[in-house]
Amino acid sequence: MHIAILLAGHTNKAMPQRFHDYNDMFSDLFASLPIGKNFRFTTLAVVDDVFPVHIDDYDGYLVSGSAYGVYDDAPFIPKLMDLLRQIYAAKKPLAGVCFGHQIIAHALGGHAGKWDKGWGLGVKELALTDLPDWIETSRDKINLIHVHQDQVTSLPDGARRIASTNHCTNAAFVIRDDVFAIQGHPEFDADYTDALSNLLVDRAGADCVNEARQSLATPHDGKLVASWILAFFAKHAPTG
Repeated sequence: MHIAILLAGHTNKAMPQRFHDYNDMFSDLFASLPIGKNFRFTTLAVVDDVFPVHIDDYDGYLVSGSAYGVYDDAPFIPKLMDLLRQIYAAKKPLAGVCFGHQIIAHALGGHAGKWDKGWGLGVKELALTDLPDWIETSRDKINLIHVHQDQVTSLPDGARRIASTNHCTNAAFVIRDDVFAIQGHPEFDADYTDALSNLLVDRAGADCVNEARQSLATPHDGKLVASWILAFFAKHAPTG
């Protein structure tokens, strides 16, 4: 399958140069999984006004994270929301992570915005419920890295919540088998998150950042969640 990664932001320029952009993190993570050999990925930097020419050029779409919020006055945001509605109407599989999770919900009739109770940083425990059949697991809880202040506060019509954290009720949702969106970051690792947290002290507060950095000693299930994303896409694989 040919999946377009809709790059909605770039890694903070203040981060050490050893860290890659979000699309490369995803590509490396997916390539590390056995199922990854069944996919190829093309990056479209929507944040830089690079959009698909035709919806049918790709078998599915994945929207990355971003430092932007859905409410920001950035030219690519309304254009991206319009594209997401087109993808959804065409029944192309659509996945989103962090900002991607938020803007999919917002574009399809839900709501995302800045959370007045502050940041969700570090490894958070997700309680899983009502999972779709393409998520194969016997577990009812997983751990995943989070870096966000915005979150989805109401789901689109027809959406089903499948995960929550103690900080974020709508931590993941699906719409039938057409949409899979999750707030946490399967593509981040502890090293990246630790470095990013250092840049957030003034915004998130020292106590929040210190707690987040301590949480990074807990292994997170990024590879597991990445396998779910690919299983979601694989359910839509062309036949014949």
